[in-house]
Amino acid sequence: MNPQHQSLSLWPSAFDARPTIMKFGGTSVEDTAAFARVAAIIRQEQPRHPVVVVSAPAGVTDALLAAVKLALEQDTGAALDVLEPHFARYSEVAERLTGGASYGDFVKFLYAARERMVQAFETMCAYPGTVPPLRDEVVAYGERLAATLLAAVITEDGTPCQAVDARACIVTDDVYGRARPRWEETVTRTRATLHPVLAAGMIPVLGGFIGATLDGATTTLGRGGSDYSATLIGAALKAREVQIWTDVAGIYSADPRLVPEAHRLDNLTYGEATDLALYGAKVLHPRTIEPVERLKIPVSIRNSYDPEAGYSMITSDSGVLVGTILAVTHRAGMAAVHIRPSGAWRAAGALEELARTLNAHGVLVEHLAASRMGLTATVEDGDALQAARRDLSGVGEVHVTRDRALLCVVGNFGDDAMELHPTLGEVLTDFRVTPLLPHPSPHSRLFLMAESDAPWAVRRLHAQLVENSP
Repeated sequence: MNPQHQSLSLWPSAFDARPTIMKFGGTSVEDTAAFARVAAIIRQEQPRHPVVVVSAPAGVTDALLAAVKLALEQDTGAALDVLEPHFARYSEVAERLTGGASYGDFVKFLYAARERMVQAFETMCAYPGTVPPLRDEVVAYGERLAATLLAAVITEDGTPCQAVDARACIVTDDVYGRARPRWEETVTRTRATLHPVLAAGMIPVLGGFIGATLDGATTTLGRGGSDYSATLIGAALKAREVQIWTDVAGIYSADPRLVPEAHRLDNLTYGEATDLALYGAKVLHPRTIEPVERLKIPVSIRNSYDPEAGYSMITSDSGVLVGTILAVTHRAGMAAVHIRPSGAWRAAGALEELARTLNAHGVLVEHLAASRMGLTATVEDGDALQAARRDLSGVGEVHVTRDRALLCVVGNFGDDAMELHPTLGEVLTDFRVTPLLPHPSPHSRLFLMAESDAPWAVRRLHAQLVENSP
């Protein structure tokens, strides 16, 4: 057992009931009607001690990041021009769904947030070294405002509810923009902060995606990190379930926009869901499952626009037979980096150096392999790769193949880590693909192929392996 989770079970609990974590994404709170709908869903869950995690409304985080860029390149006025329509969105929801003191308190917080952002823009321009932490502070206001507003909306009918600053719960390192949680401190502070709120019969509402260093500086967990926030809090509180509410009723066997015949997967394992998130499915943040898997806390994916539409449940056993293919997906925007090292080289050491160089430039590496022909890395393409390529040229001859896609087939492949599903091999003979070996996961098989061929391959594989499965 992971010692982190072992110690978790030994800590005393001042609140004995197992809460339900309810996370709502940006599309679930995109406007006034969405806020009202979410508040109604949360009120219905009140007997099961909900803890709510909410994202910034759709489009707000992008606007906040754009505002920081404009402040640095132009001035504070240009930054505020981008943000004013979004401030108005928050204000409109408050005007329509809250009243009295709740409305006044939220507007006061909104104005204070605006003023603090102005100060942050001016400080960043004057002192460039402050950009990473202050960027995170500015971006975090999307979630902080959403949590404060949603709590006010929920309380409007008398339901006891309290906005809680997530920075008091999730403790991280100081890698701004993609901070990693400090587990023991997060558990301690989450329990100390949320147990009294729950014991008082109140519903806590926190912003997702954000945390703080041990010194109190605001951090963010990376785009889509609200899912991760929810499962971190769920693990800390030993929740009965983590519910991820979004604009679709679960995880599908393929992207329905690409494959109209795709169907919802009612049951998945933690590993299957993680691989789908890593390699193309947009429903979950890739690290969502990590905190809850060892504690066997189920995670469900639900539709806030249609709560009765059904959902996908992620647990330790999907119940499917060996050989069953569940889903096919792909991720575009990839590249293959091949290096023929100069001089004598050891595979292990050379791979470590390759990974270290790519990581130093912020290049996301999906797969590494070594052969007598050299080293190969499958990576996310982008400007960072160009910078990394210059450093790698000192290692040897570097060749980069762009416009690649990762094709991912997820299912129950049994215990043979190298075995391919027989039909899978037959279908892929029509495409030029490179299998990524050894397979990085027992739940999936990955192939690198031309980006232009990937959608057609997904449709073919889905028809042959998913639609025709027994």
